[in-house]
Amino acid sequence: MVKIVTHFQTTLFSVRSTYPHQFDKYSTHNVTVTEGQQAILPCHVESKKEIMIIWMNPKKIMISERESRYIDDPRISVERPFVGDYNLHIRNVRYDDRGEYTCNSAKDPVESRRIRLIVKVPSKFVRDEQRDEVITREGTTVKLTCNATGIPTPNITWFRRLSIDEEHPEQVGNVGEVLMIYNISRHCGGMYECMAFNGVYPAISKTIKVEVQFKPEITIRNRRLGQKKNKETMLECIVTASPQGDNYWKRGKNEISKNEYGYRVEIYPEDDYTISISLRILNVQNDDFGLYTCEAKNALGMSRDTMELYEYVEPTLPPTTTTTVTPKHKKYNRPDKTRLYNKQNNLDTEEDSLEYVDDVDYRKALSQNPRTQVSGNPSLKSCQDPSQNYETIVLHQLHQSP
Repeated sequence: MVKIVTHFQTTLFSVRSTYPHQFDKYSTHNVTVTEGQQAILPCHVESKKEIMIIWMNPKKIMISERESRYIDDPRISVERPFVGDYNLHIRNVRYDDRGEYTCNSAKDPVESRRIRLIVKVPSKFVRDEQRDEVITREGTTVKLTCNATGIPTPNITWFRRLSIDEEHPEQVGNVGEVLMIYNISRHCGGMYECMAFNGVYPAISKTIKVEVQFKPEITIRNRRLGQKKNKETMLECIVTASPQGDNYWKRGKNEISKNEYGYRVEIYPEDDYTISISLRILNVQNDDFGLYTCEAKNALGMSRDTMELYEYVEPTLPPTTTTTVTPKHKKYNRPDKTRLYNKQNNLDTEEDSLEYVDDVDYRKALSQNPRTQVSGNPSLKSCQDPSQNYETIVLHQLHQSP
């Protein structure tokens, strides 16, 4: 190496020439490439005769003289597509190749052209302790980590997918390597995807599955169910749990097996967490009437609920009679009439305070007197799906240095 440097110095400062020469003032000063690509560092000299051009790398080591390579690196060569060109080609560029290269003329006066090689590195994930699947209990705090390196430093963006095939996932949180989910609920489970991108294609991503577990919850839609003897009937129980465990019906203290004579136990999935357990009684007899209990249990707990099957007997209807009532107030001769207490006139609930109005007048009366109370189930504004309501979930992003 010492011999090479000495040779370069001797060549650079001892050679004299009477031919003027100059570097192309329009030569590029910065060359930017992505790691793995080929870099071409241009060097063009205007001269009436051939001159000696020497390339030096960022470590001040001579790379080449004219077209001869002085270092043992087959990736590097000097190409001369046109007269006066001494372009340095670096194939399969590495990040360590970055820095300032100089193209020097070994003539008097000595001139140099400085070219900076900038190497960008695509995003790469760093192996860490983050697992591809996270199992947690409802109400706990979940920390998802996604570390990536690259030049420049990549940004990490988080998305939530309800399914793997979802084309447009929902972005959650801000930019950062760590996603915190506090007080996680079952609606926050699913596939979380972190995407790393630093402007150098391609962007990379990885998926973390979050499974939220909770003890069973039971819903019985009909607390009391009536049926005639010698008929078929079905009892239904809705179980919501994660994971699903042992689910069964009991008559008294005895569990009813799936293949027990006279019974059929059938299970139907409804969503990711919910199943329907139906107990079909094929031929109802006296012994079948009574209380039935639906039980469900998993590793996090147990839940049960009870309903009653009773014998339904058709009532005997008495003879019908027709009674004509003449109201004391004006009666609108319109269909679909509804009874309403007219509180605008401060009337009591006696018979003479009753008035008959149709649906149009009914709504008008309500708008004029908002204090009016209506029996039955009012029409309520539908609530937003909790799975989409991220305002109630605290999501923080913590940025960590690579």
